[in-house]
Amino acid sequence: MKMPDIEYKRLEPCDVKNIVIDYPKDELEKFLENEDHYLFVGMKEHEIIANVYGYGMLRPDGRNMFYIHSVDVLPEYQSNGIGTNLMEYLLEYIRSEKKYYKFFVLADADNVKACKLYQKYAERDEQVLFSNEI
Repeated sequence: MKMPDIEYKRLEPCDVKNIVIDYPKDELEKFLENEDHYLFVGMKEHEIIANVYGYGMLRPDGRNMFYIHSVDVLPEYQSNGIGTNLMEYLLEYIRSEKKYYKFFVLADADNVKACKLYQKYAERDEQVLFSNEI
């Protein structure tokens, strides 16, 4: 159930000047100017208490996938369903656009809360990620 005092929305470039967020505002504005870049937030009284960002990705076969980077909720608001509600808002939003055939999200196996959240929406979770810094 959504908390009644939380507003969920997709940020647009014009929103950047009116918010407090831990990203450089000029870089955030550039990020949001790309129509395939998304930043969704949960706001309480004009304060961002949760966010998730992601990207639309074109595959060589012409189909588009959506990559969800992570869902972050301020510690004092965790375990209240805000991450779940934000994830549901994001999925409803991207489904309504009808641009993407699939989404994916990556999480560290030891991040139990994130894995629990993402497993609610996954058809499968047996894939393994290999990564390293460049």
